[in-house]
Amino acid sequence: MKRLAVLLALILLAAPTALAAPPPAQAETSVLVVPNDLRDLAMQAGERLAPPETPHFDLPAITVPLVHNGRLAGYSFLSVRLHLADEASIPEIRRQLHFVMHDLVGLAYAHPFTLVSRDDFSTGDTYEHWDRALDARLGAGVVSELEPLAAGIQLQRRYR
Repeated sequence: MKRLAVLLALILLAAPTALAAPPPAQAETSVLVVPNDLRDLAMQAGERLAPPETPHFDLPAITVPLVHNGRLAGYSFLSVRLHLADEASIPEIRRQLHFVMHDLVGLAYAHPFTLVSRDDFSTGDTYEHWDRALDARLGAGVVSELEPLAAGIQLQRRYR
């Protein structure tokens, strides 16, 4: 009898779940969705940066100085998309790209952006000058719209 009790105790210790009742059926619970600002921002950025259906040309990034009270405060790194009147002008833009970039960068230094706060700036009349330069270089009406896609700011140490 002692041996049977010891054997039974060993079995229960070795596999306590062997005699346990089956687990209850799991009820389906609702999933808690926590707002994710980064996911939403990424989706918005993806929608904004997605190529449009209309003819366009994305320029290489342009560095534009940021000034504050007449002094250099840092630089803005700007991505720009040119919306075009038709697809036929794309090869000409590619052929003239180095001249286009020279014109835009030169005008950016002549008409820099103004630093408003640590993470914001005013473009002033820079885009108007760029529109005129694009019309002069590529022909009037070739570029229907100049769209800034994204901008980053790198400030000098004293403005951070």
